[in-house]
Formats: sequence, C-alpha cells, structure tokens
Amino acid sequence: MRRGIAAALAVLLPAAALAAEGEEHAGIPWSKLFFSAINLGIFLYLLPYAVRGLLGMSLAEWVAERRSRIAGALAQGERAKREAEALRAEWQRRLDSLSGELETMLTQARSDITAERDQILAAARATAEAIRRDAQRTADNEIRTAQEVLRAEVAKQALAIAERLAPQKLTAADQQRFVSEFVEQVGQR
Repeated sequence: MRRGIAAALAVLLPAAALAAEGEEHAGIPWSKLFFSAINLGIFLYLLPYAVRGLLGMSLAEWVAERRSRIAGALAQGERAKREAEALRAEWQRRLDSLSGELETMLTQARSDITAERDQILAAARATAEAIRRDAQRTADNEIRTAQEVLRAEVAKQALAIAERLAPQKLTAADQQRFVSEFVEQVGQR
C-alpha cells in the first residue's frame, strides 16, 4: 500500500512541477495533464480494491489461478490427445489384423463344416449298416420261423399220411424192427 502511494507521489510531483512551469507555455495544457495524472494515480490506487471486489481475489492471485487453470486444461488436453492417438493406433492395428482374422475364421469354419459333414456321413453309414443288419436278422428269423412252421406242417401231414398207410402196410416184424432201431438210437445218445 505504501509502495503504491510512493509511486503515485513520484509520478504526480514531477508532473505538478511541470504543470506549474508549463503554464507559461501556450502549447501544452499542463493543468489538464496534471489532473489527468492525478485521476490516473487514483484509478491505479483503487484498481486493486475494485478487482478484489469483483473477482474476490487480488489481480495477481486471479492471474496465477487463471494461469494454473489454463496450464491444467492444456495438460489435460495433451493427455486426452495422447490417449486418443493411442486409441486410434490400437483401432487401426485391429482393423489391419481384422482381415487376417476373418480369413482365419473362414478357413476354420470351412474345416469345421467338412469335419462335421464327414461325421454326419459316417454316422449315416453306421446307421444304414445297423438297419441293414437288423433287416437281415429279421429276414433270417422270418425264414427260420417259416421253415419251422413248414416243417411242422410237413411233419403233421406226413404223420397223418403215415397213420393212414401204416396199419395197411406194416407187419408185426416191421413194428418189432422199428422198436429195436428206436431203442438202439436212444441208447447211442
């Protein structure tokens, strides 16, 4: 505060002396210059108080705070710029590798499709073979069943014929021979 008053006096006193001396010269309005210098001094003296009232701090503090905010914003902008460049480089790398990855995925998909097709065909062949074996087994069973039914029928018919013809053509010696052959066959088993 005292430095401000001393500065104002250092400027005003020589200006006042020049103004008093200059009234004799008609070209320069020294009195007007003197009052302007006093007004300037008062303005410069009151300026820090006005700034403090308006800004809530001194002009030097405001300038320092403003400088730190701008420096922080510039640093934040620089960090954001570096991050954006790194992100752009990462995405560019990904885009560059994407075509290779797509080709790899396509090749893998083709090989998977081929392997799956081969598995399906192998399963279909195995199923067809199983169905063929089952059909063959069923046919063989049907043939055996039909043969057994046919044998039984033939035996039944033969027995019926033999029962009709046997009493007419068999003699007592034939019956005795049949019984002894039967006993002999049973004994061999």
